Amino acid sequence: MSQKKTILVTGGAGYIGRCTAYVLAQNGYQPVLIDNFSTGRRAMVGELTCFDLDLTDRKSTLEAFRKSQDVVGVIHLAAKALVGESVEKPYEYLRNNFLSTLNVAEAAAMSGVCVLHSSSCAVYGVPEKLPILETTPRSPVSPYGAAKAMAEDVLAQFVRHKGLRALNLRYFNPAGSMGNGQYGELHEPETHLIPNVVGAFLGGKPIRVFGSDFPTPDGTCVRDYIHIEDLVGAHLVALEKLLAPGSLKVESLNIGSGKGVSVKEVLEAASSVLGGKVPHEMAPRRAGDPAELVADIAQAKAILGWEPKKSLNDMIRDHHQWVTGRAKKLL
Repeated sequence: MSQKKTILVTGGAGYIGRCTAYVLAQNGYQPVLIDNFSTGRRAMVGELTCFDLDLTDRKSTLEAFRKSQDVVGVIHLAAKALVGESVEKPYEYLRNNFLSTLNVAEAAAMSGVCVLHSSSCAVYGVPEKLPILETTPRSPVSPYGAAKAMAEDVLAQFVRHKGLRALNLRYFNPAGSMGNGQYGELHEPETHLIPNVVGAFLGGKPIRVFGSDFPTPDGTCVRDYIHIEDLVGAHLVALEKLLAPGSLKVESLNIGSGKGVSVKEVLEAASSVLGGKVPHEMAPRRAGDPAELVADIAQAKAILGWEPKKSLNDMIRDHHQWVTGRAKKLL
């Protein structure tokens, strides 16, 4: 039997990382996790190998790559990822997300392996035109978005000067769970809409709807949500493209559903799926909130041969299954 190809997954004990590792294992790869457990959960590691280290430490990062056998690629998900917190702590976000990517890029280039990088729609800031194309100018408005743009630039330099094979996947808003409710989103604090909507339905704090006077059909913000299963599916096909040298000619791809959904529409969908009203209250707009952010995913469809399949209802239903099941044991 041939040896399984090893894929390092940074941030592997987190939401997207553990879902990614689950799908890699299902598809014949050997996922090896790297996490410092600042937000990731040890209980999520399970039977997988995991390096407990800080990627901002160059020596430790290089050592993890050296110790791993048959590594062919790294999926780099580790990052501080709260937009609001990044405004309060810009130094931490810029330092952490820049240095971790710099060290991963160096280690990958030295090891001759490819990098699939978790970027973000936050690099675009507040674009003038919709939907958002990969060619839309990057103009981040938060330190988090700026750090992601810096990470993209780091990888571009290693691609240009060290022959690194790398691709940025610019995520929009992932939600839902995987593995029949075994792997899902569990953040403290939770800042994402769908988990908070489900939490409010289950007896948590009422959802605060920030703004009802946006220039959108119902006056509330519109965002692009993508099921975690579709997002991780994009990881898999993108990785396979990267592992076939010369088959990728782009640097970045948008990964979303390509559909805009308003806050009110999320509340209505949740009430329908869950069978009851979601407690909520109206609040003033937050400064800097764009009215609408929706991805153009034509490039991802054409280049990866990938297309999202799951609906908003699936995201809500699957998150509810996770948070009322396995997640309760992890709290």
